[in-house]
Amino acid sequence: IYYCNLNRFDKIISMKYFAAILTCLCFISSSSHAKQLNIDSVSENPIFAYFNKQAKVNYIAFVGGEGLKGKASKSKNPVARSGKEFRDVGSNYFIFPNPAKKMKLSNADRNGGKDHMQRILNLINYIKTQNSLPIVLLGHSRGSISVSSAAKILGKENVKGIVVLSSITSSYGDYTPYYLTMESMLKKVELPVLVVHHEKDACTVSQYNAAKKLAEKNNYKLITISGGGTTGSVCGPLHYHGFEGTAEEVIRAVQEWSTTLQ
Repeated sequence: IYYCNLNRFDKIISMKYFAAILTCLCFISSSSHAKQLNIDSVSENPIFAYFNKQAKVNYIAFVGGEGLKGKASKSKNPVARSGKEFRDVGSNYFIFPNPAKKMKLSNADRNGGKDHMQRILNLINYIKTQNSLPIVLLGHSRGSISVSSAAKILGKENVKGIVVLSSITSSYGDYTPYYLTMESMLKKVELPVLVVHHEKDACTVSQYNAAKKLAEKNNYKLITISGGGTTGSVCGPLHYHGFEGTAEEVIRAVQEWSTTLQ
């Protein structure tokens, strides 16, 4: 009887330890994933968000190209794939979705389109109901058009600063006319601007030398990134343009700058 009871006791203890370990693993797994917010006035799609109880800043991130059409986890874009890392350095991080499923964002949408700007403002207003932390907009590649437009239209009462990563710095025919380059887009922006660019960015519309001149001319803070990988196309997310292999450096620099904003 003694051995039988001891064996049963060991099993109970083992089950308790197993349950505790399983709970921890579930917590770790779920904490690494984004929460999905459903705000109809922003999008039919969920907003993928990461929250940190000790956050010092709120980011709204804008994917380049045609925007975020589906799940953030399926996007290789640097601002879509870095939500957890931004959260872990001390921020609340919101990935801005396109208005509807499979819908594409055009240059016209990004360049001050009324519907696009209103949806951005609706998300900003939601965030303001949650906390009073500074709101910073960050845009990668063509996402820089969205954030520079929002900075001009929504103003400093809604946005404390913007970050342009691998931004549109060079015109390229009708595909990217001059008026969509940062030299033009940022002319009337009266907010702090951080320029983050890889020195070897080989994409035709985001040349580093143009980004450097832009920052120097306007006294913007410039973060120059070097190193990393080039496994994809030159204008894609898996190349210098997408900060492949250098995301950690980018995130630290952006967070350090953003937390100085008042």
